[in-house]
Amino acid sequence: MFYWLCWLLIFLPLRIFWPLKIVGKKNIPKKQKVILACNHSSNLDPVLIDSHFIKRPYILAKHTLFKNKFFGAILKSWGAIPVNRENVEMSTIKTVLNVLKKEKMLLIFPQGRREKDLADMQGAKNGLALFALKTNSPIVPMWYVNKPKLFRRNTLLIGKPFYLEGFEGQKLTQDVLTSASNIVIQKMFELRDEYLKQQEDKKQQKLIKKQEKQQKKSKA
Repeated sequence: MFYWLCWLLIFLPLRIFWPLKIVGKKNIPKKQKVILACNHSSNLDPVLIDSHFIKRPYILAKHTLFKNKFFGAILKSWGAIPVNRENVEMSTIKTVLNVLKKEKMLLIFPQGRREKDLADMQGAKNGLALFALKTNSPIVPMWYVNKPKLFRRNTLLIGKPFYLEGFEGQKLTQDVLTSASNIVIQKMFELRDEYLKQQEDKKQQKLIKKQEKQQKKSKA
């Protein structure tokens, strides 16, 4: 009940004031555990994503957001899990693993913090890779094309799910987790680059058609 009240008072206005076009939503597996990996450019990112999903994802959120008890209660009703990124507690890890073991959906921003440059993912954390390898969960790469702005339609890309393969039997050291994390980031980059290429191809096609029309008019 509390969630739907929040949906009407918060999510619905968000969808109106920050319109979002989702491309590839069908790529998210249904009725099974999955980790959504998305770039992070705004504090609105998690709530905007949440407002467009019928099946609500659990979301890792920085622990300082829960200091206010009222706001913290709202976040928890949305499925937010507090995490101290500088010193991740074992209880947090267990909570996340239990979410995935129960076949739920988990949203993580691998870079851990908002970046002014969306392409700067050098600060990516290894938590996502750890959770995916521990639970053998598929990962769905996602990408915000632009930083959310009031009344400007943004696009959220959702790629096809994949598994972190080739790490079976290996001890999950920081080096191994970093290698796995790099695969996740690369998949996110590929999703972004493919979309940008498609947009550029469309522009070129429009330009060619425009030039052809102009040539026909000049010959007439």
